[in-house]
Amino acid sequence: MRRHLGLSIKNIKENDFRSFLTIIGILIGITAIVALVSLTQGLAEAVERELDDVGADMITVSAGTHSIGTELDIDNIEHIEGVRGVKEVTPTLLNFAEVEYRGDTESVFIFGIKPEIFDIAPPFNLKEGRLHREHEEGVGIAGKEFSNDVFDETLGLRDNVILRDQRIRIIGIREYFGIPLHDRSLSLPLKDAQEIFDKEDKFSQAFVEVSDNYDPSQVADEIDQVLNEETDEEIMVETMEQILDAVNNVLAMVQALFVGVASIALLVGGVGIMSTMYTSVLEKQRDIGIMKAVGARNSDIMKIFLFESGLLGLLGGLLGVLIGFSIAKVIERIMHNFMGVFRLQASFDPLIIVSVLIFSVLIGTLSGVLPARRAAGLNPVDSLRS
Repeated sequence: MRRHLGLSIKNIKENDFRSFLTIIGILIGITAIVALVSLTQGLAEAVERELDDVGADMITVSAGTHSIGTELDIDNIEHIEGVRGVKEVTPTLLNFAEVEYRGDTESVFIFGIKPEIFDIAPPFNLKEGRLHREHEEGVGIAGKEFSNDVFDETLGLRDNVILRDQRIRIIGIREYFGIPLHDRSLSLPLKDAQEIFDKEDKFSQAFVEVSDNYDPSQVADEIDQVLNEETDEEIMVETMEQILDAVNNVLAMVQALFVGVASIALLVGGVGIMSTMYTSVLEKQRDIGIMKAVGARNSDIMKIFLFESGLLGLLGGLLGVLIGFSIAKVIERIMHNFMGVFRLQASFDPLIIVSVLIFSVLIGTLSGVLPARRAAGLNPVDSLRS
């Protein structure tokens, strides 16, 4: 076995440049699979961390499929509060409007919130300044990018912005969250936002905290039933578990699509290995004849060529894993520095490494079966004459 492996390694070394060209297809396919799977798994884990921060006992209620343009009303909120198992309901208002700062006007998202939201929603965690108090008016809390990047000049604490002729004093700046909807937004007291946008007793979404010893899924079903009996509007009621499942399903589909595309490169790589092995059989025809003349069996010849094709697949897999992880880390860094998507970290699962290496060796070995059989079937006399 060791002698067969040694001859296979020798054949690869003798044609090192051709061997490198042969494994490019495998390398590209494995690189794509490793990078994409690592990033999508990392993204799923980032989403799960964010939802864990909110809490498994949280339910979100919103009118329609989007929070802008569709509304809940005060009756909806009261019906939710009357459902058994509901501990607290915290409504919010979301709108999109132009904000002016020192002569520069930009369109941003505006959140109308109650002070209670700070205890249950991570996007509203504070970095500096303070939170607004109950019944406080004319104040706002800026997202991290809203204060740094939205306007030509940096916005700081105690600076004033103009929203629909209303002066808003900045009293706090939120922590960087990683979603532009939140990081480039301005948060106001709910009552202020309702007055500015003429939305008295109107809300975009409500966060519902479930009491201890109650199942959030059952409470959500009861809320959904109560609201749909009271209104003709389409109302979405979702638990954190349902949101996470939906995100994971989407990511799984995206992952499957990309892996399918990358598999085409693996197929091309397998064809490349097969072509190279056929060429190797032709080049080594005389050597095969000599080995058979001195007693080598057909199985010995097959093992040499199968080891060689398997090693080509393994080399492509190893390089693909290294390059794929490197690309994933580069994309992770870009996401952090320039896009700020969640707290994304590429997921380096050892199972991914083992799986893709086994797969690459399997492709290489299977691609060498036909050339190996041809080599083993050569007539030693004809081979020596060649």
